[in-house]
Amino acid sequence: MTMNVTGITHREFRSIIDEMGVELRPEPGIYQHISHPTETGYRIIEVWDSQEGFERFLENRMKPAIIKLQINRETTIVFQPLHNFFGPRIQELPALIPQLPAGPNT
Repeated sequence: MTMNVTGITHREFRSIIDEMGVELRPEPGIYQHISHPTETGYRIIEVWDSQEGFERFLENRMKPAIIKLQINRETTIVFQPLHNFFGPRIQELPALIPQLPAGPNT
């Protein structure tokens, strides 16, 4: 799943993540979340076990957080089957997370 969110700031993005609590309590169907700023907002790339799993997450956790925080931005979501996954140093990623600009407590 790829999500492009127009006009969202780092602070808003972080507040949604914190409100959902996904870093402490990840949704059962998610394998990986990667996000980065773009010229117009943020792009989120996630690997899920199914589109339906993401859609349940969207309805049960993401939308309620967005409504509560009143952060409504133009969003485009695209689902495509995973073609390849390459992560030769994936075991090193947990040590890098606290250093990322949108890591916990930022």
